[in-house]
Amino acid sequence: MAGDWLSLWREKTGRSAPADLDLVAAVQIGIATEHLHPRFVEKATGLPCVPAERTWVHPEHDWMVAHPDFLTWDLLTWEDDGETGAPDTLVEAKFSGGFQTDAELAQRYHWQVQHQLVVTGLDRAMLSILRPTGHALVRVPRRDADCGRLMETLAAFWWHVANDVEPGDPLPAEAPTYETRRVVDMARHNRFAALAAELVDRRAAALALREAEAALKALMPADARIAFVAGEEPGRGLYLARDREGRLSLRYGAPPRRALDTAEPWQPATADPSPDPSLDAVLSGGWGEGRDERF
Repeated sequence: MAGDWLSLWREKTGRSAPADLDLVAAVQIGIATEHLHPRFVEKATGLPCVPAERTWVHPEHDWMVAHPDFLTWDLLTWEDDGETGAPDTLVEAKFSGGFQTDAELAQRYHWQVQHQLVVTGLDRAMLSILRPTGHALVRVPRRDADCGRLMETLAAFWWHVANDVEPGDPLPAEAPTYETRRVVDMARHNRFAALAAELVDRRAAALALREAEAALKALMPADARIAFVAGEEPGRGLYLARDREGRLSLRYGAPPRRALDTAEPWQPATADPSPDPSLDAVLSGGWGEGRDERF
């Protein structure tokens, strides 16, 4: 359905070997984590999820086969005859370590799932997406129009395989979108547009502020719990605080009063005890505005 007919035709006719997936990390991680999907599906739906241990063959075209990962039940059919009825919902297991959304992954695997529904004769499927950060389920219903288009495309491709005729690459068949959230142009919303313009105008100042905060944190002494500048007026100062894990936070105002009781003035790290140290000692000691370094 992606339009890459020639390379697939060469593989199906024995002219080229299938791609070696033994060292493709994403594929191997997906295989290694496949057994975890039933546990997550049952937790999300409350219904059993069982391995699909057979290979389905299309009743009219023996060259069309499907290898579903798992099977489960729809809630309504389970309540009616779940104890005795056969599973009626496909579960396709996928591992994703990237940044694709659930909707983007459902769109990516749309034709694969529709193919399985056509071969098995089922009407419902679920995409089980396992990520390092969590698990998600996306329901994929059977779409009759897409199934018809899929059958026509598969039949046209298989004609080239059966007759050993080299095909060209057709245009890819676009899958429907599964995104339910809108993309909205807010230019006609006066308040939204005004705030957006204000942020754009002040972006340079905001970036400068972030850079100043990062530089300030880099100058905090490694053995300090709190480092501060009181400011000439109340409320004009700021201080850095280091928590137990070593994370720094920047806060405005005066530090806690109990911290002021033990405060000591900062001194440069110099071993020269003379009242008029050399220029090298001054620079290495950190007097002045500090160093401007970028990493």
